Amino acid sequence: MMTSIFDFISTNALILITALLLDRLLGEPKTWHPLIWFGRWVDLVRTYTVVPLTSQPVKQNRAGALAWCLAIMPWLVLLWALYAVLPAWLDNTLSVVLVYFAIGWQSLREHAQVVSEPLMRRKKSNPIEDDRALQQAREAVGHIVSRDTQNLSADEVAKASIESVLENGNDAIFAPIFWFIVAGVPGLFVYRLANTLDAMWGYKNETFQHYGWFAARADDVLNYLPARLVVYTYGACGEWSAALRSARRPSASWKSPNAGPVMAAGAGALGIALGGKAPYFGQVQERPILGEGRSPQSEDIAKAVELVDRSLYLWGLVICLLF
Repeated sequence: MMTSIFDFISTNALILITALLLDRLLGEPKTWHPLIWFGRWVDLVRTYTVVPLTSQPVKQNRAGALAWCLAIMPWLVLLWALYAVLPAWLDNTLSVVLVYFAIGWQSLREHAQVVSEPLMRRKKSNPIEDDRALQQAREAVGHIVSRDTQNLSADEVAKASIESVLENGNDAIFAPIFWFIVAGVPGLFVYRLANTLDAMWGYKNETFQHYGWFAARADDVLNYLPARLVVYTYGACGEWSAALRSARRPSASWKSPNAGPVMAAGAGALGIALGGKAPYFGQVQERPILGEGRSPQSEDIAKAVELVDRSLYLWGLVICLLF
């Protein structure tokens, strides 16, 4: 029994490394992605399960929970059926492809670079070109954060980008890896779809405040253990004491039980302070400070990406050594 378990994990380690290499070389598909199908299915499910906003919150919660199950379970059954009919030699190939689609390492790097490059270019150009570069950076960061970006300063753009890099390091890289190692492709599959549902339904606005409650809580549960491992990993790959100190402060749970500690640990590891004031939907929100140190600057975007890279290399090394 023990031998079969170790054989399973060893195979998964090899599949993971291969998928990461593919992701690093090829990046995310630019014109098509399997999640497009899932997104269309999710919209269809919501059409048939949504209840009026005037309904009692508990009824909206139940509708959202039912919708979450209907959105994920058919795909999980399809996955199991696919593995059942495929010849054994194709199983690992399919696993590599699915892990490749589920992990967004290179995509995270590319999104950060699109923001970082114009900010760094500003220091070498004239005022007119500086303004153009800043506007380009604002537009680029607007694709990866939900706050208003049209009037952000260069340092505020850098802060928004760093927060996104650190948070999505967990959501798009480490949590998928964790669930793949723990539960194989089915575990990875459920996590990735649940994380997508949280992105689509988990907002606390009038439409999804109750209907999206289950999607948000499910993502919190699935991210809880990976996020704690990421806190320690960011600390190990940066300033250890500052990272752990920052993650343990009560203010670190400001955004969510997972995103806040992850961003706080990453900021502490980098020796910078994130959080603070930020504009959302026309209003300025006062957020607690995450991390400790100086204010972030343009060059810190690349440092945040390097922190995620080092953390991933550490995870890869540990997985290969242990499994």
